[in-house]
Amino acid sequence: MMTEEKYVALGREFSAEAGVLNTLHGYFRQQVPRLHRTCQLFGLYEQPLGDVLEVGPFYSYTPLVLRSQAATYTVLEGDDPAAHPLKPLYAKHRVNADFLDLFEMFGPTHSAPHVLPYPDNAFDTVLCWETMEHFNFSPVKFVRDLLRVLKPGGRACITVPNRASLQGLAGLVLGRGERAHIEAFFQYEDYVSNGKKAFYGFHWHEYTVTEVSALFQLAGFEQKHCGTMVAFQAHEGTSLSRKVVRSANRVVAGLLPRFGTHVVFEGLAPARQSGLPADETGVRPKQAPPR
Repeated sequence: MMTEEKYVALGREFSAEAGVLNTLHGYFRQQVPRLHRTCQLFGLYEQPLGDVLEVGPFYSYTPLVLRSQAATYTVLEGDDPAAHPLKPLYAKHRVNADFLDLFEMFGPTHSAPHVLPYPDNAFDTVLCWETMEHFNFSPVKFVRDLLRVLKPGGRACITVPNRASLQGLAGLVLGRGERAHIEAFFQYEDYVSNGKKAFYGFHWHEYTVTEVSALFQLAGFEQKHCGTMVAFQAHEGTSLSRKVVRSANRVVAGLLPRFGTHVVFEGLAPARQSGLPADETGVRPKQAPPR
C-alpha cells in the first residue's frame, strides 16, 4: 500500500539518483500531499493503467511511482533545462520521455502543428496534473488531441488549480500576493529555457469546475466526474493566517465543493464508430507526425 510516508521516501531516493537533493527536491517535498491525494482520488495505486501518457509531471516522480502499474509509460515534459536531470532517471526506470515545447506545438503561430507526437489510439490513460494553468495559449486543440491519442474507453485524469477556491478568493479580497505576482514577471523576464527567453512557471489561466467540465465535454470527452478536492502544499512554519485560511477552505469546501482548492476531472474517450465521418465521431482527421 502506497502511503504518503512511503511516497516521501521514494521521492528522496529518486532525488538522490537525479542529483537534486539540495535543489529541486524541495519542490517535490512541497507537492507530496497533493500528489498522493490525487493518486488516491483517481484510484491509480490499485489498478492496472495500461499504456500511460503523463503531461508535465516535472519533479512529482509520479511516472516512477506508478511505473509498475503500467504496461508502458510515456512522459511529455517541457524542454526546460531544470527538468533535464530527470532524463537518465527515466531511462533507467523504462519511462519513455519526450522533452518538447508545448507553446511551439499548440501556440498561435503558423508553424505550430497543433498535434501531439503520438499516433491515434495510443494510450489507455492520460494524466495531466496542474499543467494546463501554465498554458499561455488556447487549450482547445491540446484537449482535442488528448482525445485523439486515447484508445476508445481510455480515460483522462486532469487537475488544475480552482479559480474559485476560497483561498484564491480570500487573496483577491485581501490583496495578498498581487504585487508579488507582477514582480515575478520582471524577475523572470530574461529567464532562458532551451535557447529562448521563456519562463513556464506562471499560471496564465486557472479554471473553475464549470469551465473544466465545459472544455472537455465540448472537445468530445464523456464526463465521468468533475468536482474539486482540497489539498495544500507542505510548508514548514506555516503562518497562523495561512493555517486559518486553509482550515476555513476545508470547512467551506466540505459544504460547498465548488470552493475546493483544485478542480478534478475524469473523462472517457467515447467508442469510435467505424464508417462515420470524423466530424460525426468527434475524432479529428489528423495524424501525428512521424517520430
